[in-house]
Amino acid sequence: MKILNCNLLKRFFGAFCLMSLMWVETVIPSAVSAETSPADRPAGKENIHITSESLVVNDAEKYAEFIGNVKALQGDTEILSDRLKIYYEGNPRTRSGKSNQKDGAGRDSIQKIVANGNVRITFDDTVAESREAVYTTADRILILSGPNSRVTKSSSGEISGSRISINRESGQIRFDGNVQGVFFPGEKGLN
Repeated sequence: MKILNCNLLKRFFGAFCLMSLMWVETVIPSAVSAETSPADRPAGKENIHITSESLVVNDAEKYAEFIGNVKALQGDTEILSDRLKIYYEGNPRTRSGKSNQKDGAGRDSIQKIVANGNVRITFDDTVAESREAVYTTADRILILSGPNSRVTKSSSGEISGSRISINRESGQIRFDGNVQGVFFPGEKGLN
């Protein structure tokens, strides 16, 4: 077990954390709810497009699950997985973008997002791969798990382990289980 919290790792994973967690916190609610008009979207927020072989929504258990060859796109960020399950509170929105709740109380919110099977997150020159990725909104922690879970940045290197935990609040990244790293030091290196 190793805990790393240094500038090199912060830079290496900074883009990954920021893009994937911003995507999760701001865009997934739009994917579960129906389309919204351009006037309803905050400025600078791009649409998300999710495709899969099927979609199951279980409002009684408060989840929506995209199944089979899942592909989620927002700008230059792409998430691929076999399954993507989104746990939420509140009621799903109607096609008009309005909540089904009659009294207007409460607000739809994402509690947890779980991507399973051949998870691959790509943006800029960064690729994150794992068997499973779980993001919980309450504590803002993203966990990548499975043998050889890895984050690769083509300009900096790669770190892998059985479990990678990224704490969005503290900025701490923890690697557990057969941790390995390969870094590209550029011209300076260790000499």
